[in-house]
Amino acid sequence: MRTNQLKDTVKTITMPKEMQDTLLDNCLNARHCGNILFRYSKLAAAFVMAVILTAVGSTSYAAYDLYQVKNLKVFFEAGITQDRIDAIGQELNSIPGIYSVRFVSADEAWSDFQKNFFSDMEEDFAASFTENPLKDSFNYDVIVELKADTNAVRDQIAALDGVRRITDLKEEKSQR
Repeated sequence: MRTNQLKDTVKTITMPKEMQDTLLDNCLNARHCGNILFRYSKLAAAFVMAVILTAVGSTSYAAYDLYQVKNLKVFFEAGITQDRIDAIGQELNSIPGIYSVRFVSADEAWSDFQKNFFSDMEEDFAASFTENPLKDSFNYDVIVELKADTNAVRDQIAALDGVRRITDLKEEKSQR
């Protein structure tokens, strides 16, 4: 109800003038307070939504960042024998804090490289290679357990004979 309508309605009610003024004053102030409270509630709701969105966004970023750090690639020295690669795989499985170990062959590494870096138009260029240019890029994909100290696991892996380099997904992306 508008202010003028409210004043007209109050005047039609039979009551003393002081009582009409008090009623009118209370009604107008109540409407004003209601609008302020409603306005503040909208601001509060917007603030709560902003806090929730910030928390969800930062949590998902932290989880993605953790995923990148917990996935390691272990590369070997050139000229390493298959027996030594198999032995390193067994040693990796025995290190506490490692969740899984998967061998990636040179052919699989080349195939992944082609998928990630060559577009459909560059398939002819990729096919022009007569032999695998990544023949020494076989590696182990290692996933570190969430509760494990990734740096300690990296140090143990680096101490293995025949290991040339260890990278995580974050380092790989920064090298691209």
